[in-house]
Amino acid sequence: MALAPLQDPRVAELLGLSHADLMKEMQFLLSDGSRFSGADAAVELAREIWWAEPLVWVSKIPGMMDVYIVGVVLLFAAVTFSFAGELASGRGLGRFLAAAIAVFWLLRAPVQLLYYDAALRRDNRWGNIAFTSAALFLAAAYGAAVLVRS
Repeated sequence: MALAPLQDPRVAELLGLSHADLMKEMQFLLSDGSRFSGADAAVELAREIWWAEPLVWVSKIPGMMDVYIVGVVLLFAAVTFSFAGELASGRGLGRFLAAAIAVFWLLRAPVQLLYYDAALRRDNRWGNIAFTSAALFLAAAYGAAVLVRS
């Protein structure tokens, strides 16, 4: 298995796609010439990694990828509203969960800036600014909860 950045001009030539089309979603190319895009590419990639096989099973259920993404964010919201005191206590499991959520949002901000094509972010400037700002704010808020000493 080998990886190539979609920005590489050779990738556009190999796949026969314009630069703009390449920047819309991930591409996965098998040695037999089969090509998969977006969520389908993630599922096919999971087939190649033994421990990711459950993702393949779950992905067969229509709409499950969207459910997964929304589910993670809703889980974070439920934990936050239900256990705010524990998250802010700076102790034990609350501190661990606050740290995990802070890391998630801290890593999500660079993904927003580095993964998505600059033209797409420019066309959706205010949404990009709002999402990146929200991710950084959430990382800081949960990070602050981690730093609290009981």
